[in-house]
Amino acid sequence: MNSTLQAENPRPASTMAPGADIRIRDAVSTEFTTIAEVASALEVVEAICLPRGDRRGVFATAYLQITRAIGTEIAAGRFHDADWTTRYLISFGNLYRRALLASETGGSLPKSWRIAFDAARDGTGFVIQHLLLGINAHINHDLALALHETGIDPERRWRYEDHTLINAVLEAATPQLKSEVSTKYAPILERLDWIAGRLDDALVAFSIPKARDHAWSFAVAIEGAKLDSERTLLRRALDEQAGVLAQLILAPPTRNPVLLKTVKVAGQVDTAFRKVTGLFGKLLGK
Repeated sequence: MNSTLQAENPRPASTMAPGADIRIRDAVSTEFTTIAEVASALEVVEAICLPRGDRRGVFATAYLQITRAIGTEIAAGRFHDADWTTRYLISFGNLYRRALLASETGGSLPKSWRIAFDAARDGTGFVIQHLLLGINAHINHDLALALHETGIDPERRWRYEDHTLINAVLEAATPQLKSEVSTKYAPILERLDWIAGRLDDALVAFSIPKARDHAWSFAVAIEGAKLDSERTLLRRALDEQAGVLAQLILAPPTRNPVLLKTVKVAGQVDTAFRKVTGLFGKLLGK
């Protein structure tokens, strides 16, 4: 593994960024070595973010669903090389972990993740925007690096087929993913939020496989690079392109002040609704 492809080191774990949560920092402070550890950390992030309205939880919830779905398919023997796919999934998880840890400790992180985490802290925008910001950073920036770290050779053909097979797993998991995100983050806002920021399902189904294939092409290019300077340029290109896409996700018309104010008010109603239903649940012993 080439050192030029490692994520920039965050500040020491004892340092905390303003507004950071020590529980999140602790959950992602140690390198993942199993799929179960990836899922467990995502569960912690979701449990912390959800009750306080931290929109970083939106992607954590979605990523947890996907991690579980791929883990299930690995256990079922669906891939040519279960060991490689497992290492690939763990490496992918560690890139998210490093970005989140850098965010919590005030370290440097990729532009796309910085934009995603900053938007989450601002608390503006639609649930679908926060979901797409996380997907963009993780696929358009992290995925090629995860493939390179795991290694696409030897048996590149079989590894490409396993990489591509994950597209089918993602497609099958999407309805449950959308249901989880909608139910947990916007039960009242669901219709407004998904429609206002909506992308046609067929476009989503097309664009994610396309982005994943683009990531494979980048991994091939990194693998073929002869010099560290070439690999550094490729990494920089990944950072820049994912950063530009993140800015486009936040671009008008979804940042229209009137529309955002409407979403903010509806969000406050949604929060009140959850509190009331929670109170009734306690009174009824549920």
